[in-house]
Amino acid sequence: MALAAIVKEETYTGLSEEIQKEYTKQDDGTYLLDVTAVDDFALENVKGLKSALSSERTAREAAETKLKAFDDLDVAKAREALTKVEEMANWKPEDKVQEQIHAITTQLTEKHKTELRKKDQANSTLIKQLEKVMIEAEAVKAITENKGSSTLLLPHVLNATRMRQNDQGGFVVEVVGEDGNPRISPATGSTAPMLIAELVAEMKNQDTFAPAFEGSGATGSGATGSDIKPKIKGGTIQIQEGDQEAIEDNIEELASGKAVIV
Repeated sequence: MALAAIVKEETYTGLSEEIQKEYTKQDDGTYLLDVTAVDDFALENVKGLKSALSSERTAREAAETKLKAFDDLDVAKAREALTKVEEMANWKPEDKVQEQIHAITTQLTEKHKTELRKKDQANSTLIKQLEKVMIEAEAVKAITENKGSSTLLLPHVLNATRMRQNDQGGFVVEVVGEDGNPRISPATGSTAPMLIAELVAEMKNQDTFAPAFEGSGATGSGATGSDIKPKIKGGTIQIQEGDQEAIEDNIEELASGKAVIV
């Protein structure tokens, strides 16, 4: 007689004692045949396992369905977004407004500073050019009127002069001493600032600079200024040192560097 794998209470009680020994009572009141496992063959109550397996399959299918909605999702970006959302949760509107105002103010301040630096650089360049024109033009004029050598005397005159801005915003040329203070006119009874023409006249009477002045209008070669004509070389007007007329006619060119004395 074949033995049933599992029997209920009423069936079990109808079995002989010898057969009842082959069964083991289960938690649900039924009796399971006690079979020794051989290799992969065994007799077990798999009802609970099947139920658990069914539940797991159902849960997996539900999870897979939900995951399909995130197939194209970038995990790294999603985490970054979640972090940002968490940060935003603690934001206060007024704080964000202040933060934006501060950022804009900082940008405008930096831009303004940059523009001021550019303006200061441009002004500095213009002032230097103005100083060169104002001082050199007046110096060359004074030197030529005193029949001096601009090549030799101009550096010394420039070293003893400077340009400054007065209280009215205009620019004036000053003659300064070795101490850096403005010099006073040597004219009798005058308290006015010393002029470049007066400085050149003073230099003419000093042993150090006297050789740079001519006693007459003739050059060292004996030629007169009117007989010497300016030449243009490389776009620059070249004026002979003794050509007083040419020097006077080209004061602005000399000051701007378009002309040189040779």
